[in-house]
Amino acid sequence: MGAARFAVIVTAVLLASFFGMRWLLTIQPLKPDARIPTFHHVDPDSAEYKFQQSSASDDDATRDHLRNEVIDYANALAQDPCNDVLKANYIKAVVAYARAWTSIAPCIAIRSCTSWDSKELDRARAAFGTPLDHRVRDAMMAVHQIVTFGTADFPKDTVSLVSDLAADDVLNSAHQTRAFRRVTAQFDAEKRADCGR
Repeated sequence: MGAARFAVIVTAVLLASFFGMRWLLTIQPLKPDARIPTFHHVDPDSAEYKFQQSSASDDDATRDHLRNEVIDYANALAQDPCNDVLKANYIKAVVAYARAWTSIAPCIAIRSCTSWDSKELDRARAAFGTPLDHRVRDAMMAVHQIVTFGTADFPKDTVSLVSDLAADDVLNSAHQTRAFRRVTAQFDAEKRADCGR
């Protein structure tokens, strides 16, 4: 009886170790992960690529005017970052553009969008998702890397949206003072212009 019990235990341990090691040493294919970027071949002759690189818009004259104003003032301000008149005009154009966004989806202004606001958000994405809007965001990102803006430069109802559109983390930090922004500009001297602000 003791020998049979020993043989069963030894067999169970051997089988468990065999299948355990087999499972442990089997190479598993990688599962897709959203954090890992995927790359695919982009055909520069495809219609989709040409559309994305174009300045196509939704043919709304008011929104096109807002988009073109932001692009024009952003490009001008990038060329002359210490010009206070250009900066004021850029801020005015960006505020008008941001308020056009919030006129369609007001929850964006206070970052309180819920599932109830999905229709408004879809309308805002459709209205401001054109290739020209992507050029607006690119121009805003470029100028915000050169010129230092603060929270006080923009009205409170637009500062968070402008910060998101321009990908400017410094802009939406209420605790950062003018002196801190100036020091940040000095550390990023090769990118940001220090205009004595």
